[in-house]
Amino acid sequence: MTILRSNEKVAILVLFALGLAAMSSMLIASPGFAQMSAITPAAQLSHTKSIQPNVTMPVYVPMNSNDYINGGITHSNSRNAEDVIINEEGSYLIVAAGQVGKTSGSTTCNVDLWLSQNGEYVANSNTRASVNTANDTIVLVSQAIMPLKANDTINTILSVSATGQGCGLINIVPPNEPTIPAIIFSIVRIGN
Repeated sequence: MTILRSNEKVAILVLFALGLAAMSSMLIASPGFAQMSAITPAAQLSHTKSIQPNVTMPVYVPMNSNDYINGGITHSNSRNAEDVIINEEGSYLIVAAGQVGKTSGSTTCNVDLWLSQNGEYVANSNTRASVNTANDTIVLVSQAIMPLKANDTINTILSVSATGQGCGLINIVPPNEPTIPAIIFSIVRIGN
C-alpha cells in the first residue's frame, strides 16, 4: 500500500474539489443556459368583444388581451391594438383564428379574414366563411409562415359582405366555460 504524503493528499483533495465544482457548475448552469437560449419570440393575443363592422370594406382587427407575450414581440392591448410588432428577425408561424357569426338577418354573410405585413396584404392568406342564420358560428383560420424583420408590423384584416346583420367575429361567453374570444392570434418564431 502506498502512503501519500500530506501535500499529495492536499493536491488530490484540491483536484477532487475542482472536479466536483466543475461538474456542479455544469449541472446548475446548464438548465439556466437552456432556459436563456430557449426564449423564443412568441405571443398569443385575443379579443374579448365582438367585432361586427358596419362597412363592407376591410377593417383592422384589434386584440384587447395579451394572453401570452414575451420580449420577442411587442403588442399594446390599448393603443394601436391591431398592431403586432416583431422585435427579432426570423421565420415566423402566424395563425389568426376568428369565431365567425352574425346576430340577425336571413341573408348569407361572407366573412373574409387575412394577414397584412407592413400595410401590404400577405399573398394567399385570405380565408372565407359564410354564415346563413343568426347564432350560427364557425371558426375561420388564416395562417402563414414567413420571414419577418425587426420592426415589421403584422395585422389581421376582416371584411364582411353584408352590414346590418351583426356579421363578423363574435365573442361568446358560455356559462361555466372559458370565454370564446372573437379572435385568437398566435405568432411564434420557428427559425432564423
